[in-house]
Amino acid sequence: MLCFFVSLSRISAEEASFSILTCSPGDEAYALFGHTGLRYRDSNNGTDIVFGYGYFDFSAPNFMWRFILGETDYMVGVVPYSHFIREYEERGSSVIEQKVNLSPLQAERIYNALAENCKPENRVYRYNYFYNNCTTRIRDLLYSVFGEVSYGGDLPENMTFREALSLLTGKHQWYAFGINLLLGADVDKPASRHQLQFIPAFFMNDAGKAVVESSAGNMQPLVGETTILLGEQPKVMEKNHFTPFNVSLLLLLATMIVMLCEVRRKRTYWGLDVLLMLLQGIPGMLLLFMALFSSHPAVGNNWLLLLLNPLALVLMPQFVYCTIKGKPMRAAWVQVAFVAMFFLSAIFSVQVYPVPVYFFAIALMARAMFHLYKKKICELNLY
Repeated sequence: MLCFFVSLSRISAEEASFSILTCSPGDEAYALFGHTGLRYRDSNNGTDIVFGYGYFDFSAPNFMWRFILGETDYMVGVVPYSHFIREYEERGSSVIEQKVNLSPLQAERIYNALAENCKPENRVYRYNYFYNNCTTRIRDLLYSVFGEVSYGGDLPENMTFREALSLLTGKHQWYAFGINLLLGADVDKPASRHQLQFIPAFFMNDAGKAVVESSAGNMQPLVGETTILLGEQPKVMEKNHFTPFNVSLLLLLATMIVMLCEVRRKRTYWGLDVLLMLLQGIPGMLLLFMALFSSHPAVGNNWLLLLLNPLALVLMPQFVYCTIKGKPMRAAWVQVAFVAMFFLSAIFSVQVYPVPVYFFAIALMARAMFHLYKKKICELNLY
């Protein structure tokens, strides 16, 4: 990502203007939801720069570890407008500009606040995707110079954080699947209009409807002229059959086929148990770690741990031992209990789960029941 820091000259309040720049999402994980910048132009001294709160340093000590723990530090940066627009042009993203209606005094207040933020001692802030990101920082800065902000129009009723995210991740199925695994029940609660403005496109739409009090005391639109600086370049999405839905469905079918072979051959393949329990336990360890130690919002209250449970790794040797020795698999009742609780949590809408997870849950339940009633099942005549 481009990251230049330029010196800030003194503002000419009468000639200064600020505009909200909203950039459409890119294909990289960090750009998946778009970006918001704040363009500052001063015709008196020829200044044309963009402030952004979305810069980070991959080379910072322990960056990835701190990112996992939710202790990621972002910083405000200033780039020449020409560099900013070139980056998004190369990416193929759209950039929409909304000029903010400001009095000279308000423009000066915003500029001074930005200059203060850009000081080395103030530049870095603790990033929080839902509540303190590149969009909410600019929104809060702009709103701070106005009184009450009101809107026209409505957002979809009872939209949740998860539903809002799904609008942006629909074309990136593996990203969407991973995000939905990590985020717990807290993102399934209805979000307010203000909360949903963490998404750049939502804030842009709301800013276009916002009405504020002007310096003269009358109500005026928050933004005036809206300009499309860059149109989004059409992206050719290659058809990909390797999706979470297809993979999980194939896993379920493979599980059923293997169990059918076991019944017909009167033997048990413990390798299937190892595969299923590794797929259950390893993600469960990640979810449990995130729930206990990460500061990321909405990862703590994750009922998916009923299904993706680290306990599977503890039970796995017992499953293999009982299979090899031909002993009763009483530990399978533990698996049945947790999978049953998972289905109950889904029935009572405790949390919204990705569809592929249900296929995996059915496979686990079928496998556990097979172990519990293997003798009776193997007596069936399937020829």
